[in-house]
Amino acid sequence: MKRTGFVIMLVIFTLTGMAMAQDYWEYPATISSTGYGTASAEPDVASVVFGVNITRSEPDIAVNDAARLVEAAMAAARREGVEGEDMQTTSYNLWVQEVWDDYDYEYTGEMEYVVTHYVKADIRDISSVGDVLAAVVTAGANSINGVSFYVEDTASLYVEARQRAAEHARDKAEQLADNFGVTLGEISSISEWTNNYYPTSGMAYDNYGGGLGYYAESPPVTPGAFSISVEVSATYEIIQ
Repeated sequence: MKRTGFVIMLVIFTLTGMAMAQDYWEYPATISSTGYGTASAEPDVASVVFGVNITRSEPDIAVNDAARLVEAAMAAARREGVEGEDMQTTSYNLWVQEVWDDYDYEYTGEMEYVVTHYVKADIRDISSVGDVLAAVVTAGANSINGVSFYVEDTASLYVEARQRAAEHARDKAEQLADNFGVTLGEISSISEWTNNYYPTSGMAYDNYGGGLGYYAESPPVTPGAFSISVEVSATYEIIQ
């Protein structure tokens, strides 16, 4: 009797476990789709990185010359309407290197000191970007690492792009349901990803100006369009 009772209890536990496992592994049928939405606007801010890259025979001369040229370039930017609070140093480096003789193709044993100092400036008057570039180069900057444009307040662009992405995802899910002859049920999950496109200009004044009295003309600058893209994925339960 003890063995029979044990066998009966074992069978009951086994059947119960199988039922629990079946309930656990039974997931509802679903349809997933991904929608894309983009919203664009004309940029209202330009970001410019300018600075100096100089080489001198003494470290103190290199540091002082770099500081003088960068200060002159920043002052020129302020005269063109760039606010002081909209400029900040992005990098500053000083290193020593051995002088290379291009004629004899060998190192000379002499040492020289290189200083790079770069400043980022946000220009809020897009129409003045060319004038600012010309001004900082004429004042002493000998390197400009491109120009990027963006929209300062992007809240409304996100709303527009997100709405388009959601509608696109819903339309695709409904199309899939119609193709397979089923009906969409409740939404079980929603995910979102965003991506910003910053239009850039490839222009660069490299090793030009340097505070040597050169004059730079105002270059033409085309901002293009600033875009925000949103990707939305939605999963729907299927009603048979």
